[in-house]
Amino acid sequence: MEQKADTMERESPVLHALRKDNQTEILGHFSAEQQQEILHRQQILSSLAYFIGKDFQIPVELNQPGAGWHWDFGQNKIRVDPQDLVEKPMDYLRFVISHEGGHRRVSRTDDIPPEVWRQPGFSFMMNAIEDPRTNNFVAEAYPRFGDQMDVAYQEDLDFEGKAKGKAQEDLGYTPRFMQAGFEYIRQWYKETQGDASATLSEDLPDEVRAVVEQTVNSARDSWLRYPSKAEADASEEVIRQYANVSYEINRDEVWPEFKKLVEADMEDQKLQEMMKEMQGGEGGEGQQGLPQELNDQLSEAEQQELEEALQNGQVSNQEGNGKPRVIDLDSLSEGLKQKMKDYIDSLPEDVKRELAEKAQQALQNFEREVNEEFEGKLSDNPDKKAERGETPKGKKTDSQSELEDQHERPSEQTPDQKRFRDLIEKTLRGDENVYEEYRRDVLPLIDALETDLREIFVARRTQKWQSGFKTGKRIDIKKRMQEKALGISAVESRAWQKRELPSEKDYAISLLVDLSGSMQGQKIRETFKAAVVLAEVLNRLSINTEILGFNDRLYEYQPFGQDMSREVREHMGGILQEVNTPAARYNDDGWAVAQASERLAGQKAAEKFLFVLSDGLPEESGAHPKSQYELGKIVARIMQDTDQKLIGLGIGPGTDHVERYYPNSVANIGVREMSTKLADVIREAIANYDTF
Repeated sequence: MEQKADTMERESPVLHALRKDNQTEILGHFSAEQQQEILHRQQILSSLAYFIGKDFQIPVELNQPGAGWHWDFGQNKIRVDPQDLVEKPMDYLRFVISHEGGHRRVSRTDDIPPEVWRQPGFSFMMNAIEDPRTNNFVAEAYPRFGDQMDVAYQEDLDFEGKAKGKAQEDLGYTPRFMQAGFEYIRQWYKETQGDASATLSEDLPDEVRAVVEQTVNSARDSWLRYPSKAEADASEEVIRQYANVSYEINRDEVWPEFKKLVEADMEDQKLQEMMKEMQGGEGGEGQQGLPQELNDQLSEAEQQELEEALQNGQVSNQEGNGKPRVIDLDSLSEGLKQKMKDYIDSLPEDVKRELAEKAQQALQNFEREVNEEFEGKLSDNPDKKAERGETPKGKKTDSQSELEDQHERPSEQTPDQKRFRDLIEKTLRGDENVYEEYRRDVLPLIDALETDLREIFVARRTQKWQSGFKTGKRIDIKKRMQEKALGISAVESRAWQKRELPSEKDYAISLLVDLSGSMQGQKIRETFKAAVVLAEVLNRLSINTEILGFNDRLYEYQPFGQDMSREVREHMGGILQEVNTPAARYNDDGWAVAQASERLAGQKAAEKFLFVLSDGLPEESGAHPKSQYELGKIVARIMQDTDQKLIGLGIGPGTDHVERYYPNSVANIGVREMSTKLADVIREAIANYDTF
């Protein structure tokens, strides 16, 4: 470990993501402007890879242009394609690295026995279920990446198209097991979009449909077995426990049925291998033609059909690379294929065994190539372990044990490692929306306040019935009797009643935040947290909300009627900077409160609240003189002339004046308790608004 620390000391000026090696040579393929963009994006991706994958020991470096993304197990490095860094949108790159980081974080297929993993079709089945499992973990643990599920699914769709094209080219048919695997992914995506129907794709072959119908619930159970972020942070053992449960579900509940599709595909592949021999073997020379025993079983039309198919393959041989072209099995009649399978069954055991071995090898080669794209680029598996020459489980080399110890005990870091970790996390925070950073800190408070307020709103839902409708849930007997007396027919009756359920948007709440210079430092940071709590809770409850800031002008962060969005959150992040601008010299409380009140008055809600957060006495600017906007007069007018409920909150010590201006107020709120106090005031004001 001492040697590693020395190495890191020498490299201290450079992030792991930017270590050179042959990076300069790779960058030489690009213009100066492109090089700058590549390095910038590489640094962001390095931060994200560490943030999600939690593997500080693996640097992110550049691969050769066009060579794709790869985890080099031997050197323990992630290599990304610089061509993608230039050409792909940042959303795509974020998705790839977060998805792959998710695989690195929770995918643990490396302990599956090799004899199980290497069964044809098994690894593909595992990957088809592990991919949704990884996406679920990332979306839950890091909600900002949950919005990129569409990107994830589009990538799967693109990959499915490529995989089917490759299957047709290499095998001459689309394997049934592959169709089933992609159907699992489609069903997962439907769930993420809120579609709970179990409708399968219409174009699935009957035998594939039958297997998916029998196994999709187990697959769903499997991809929901992932750790929470807290569990993943706490223990590698817990991560492996979840992975093992998922694996056992796949092995015991999905695989027995899924395997039937692989076996059916194996029969088709035997046909292909036999037809290759009829074409003359791998080299395409020494054509053998139709075996006499098979020829005797075929009708004249079937003989011609098979000969034409073989001839087409031979023509392709001569024009192509000299290898027999696979025959499109869909072009052959079912009767012909069945007779060929019967012929194979009649062959001597040693010949059948050789044919089966060739078929299995062909399927495994195809599956391996597909899995290289499908499975996590940063995840391990038994085959990769074998390629690295690692010892069996339980017999680790010293270097392997050391690496695993580092991964399982991330807290044991040298000072240099901690310094690098902090630098990476700082880089990440610089790229991340500052609002999201603060929201993470107050998330427990947001959840608790939402629960409390939701109960209040539900309890206040009016349970009255309204009459006067032509249709409804029940009849107003008294009104109907009156109608009958007047000769009104049942068709024309308006005696039906409907339950009155007022919308939660009967409330309109405005938050006005002091952004004068005295709010600098911890005051504005804690007040911003309070604003985040209020904004998140009220938006979750679909309450019409407005977030404003003020000094000598008014800053609109979330106007009434606008839904919370990433753009709104990014805009709100500007609250932290406004206290440092020249405009922050002033504190035009009276004018700002009047403006906020006018905006609130324009809302149709029955209950209107205006919360003012300030730390100082008014200090009017020339643009808004005290003679017109004296705070006491403005507050008195709002209280007398409007139906608005005005609440003042004094931030920090020395804010007793807030109680003089605002009849409903709390003064001298400790800076550190700002978020909690605002939550308490909101809770009390809304719960007791009749007497507030």
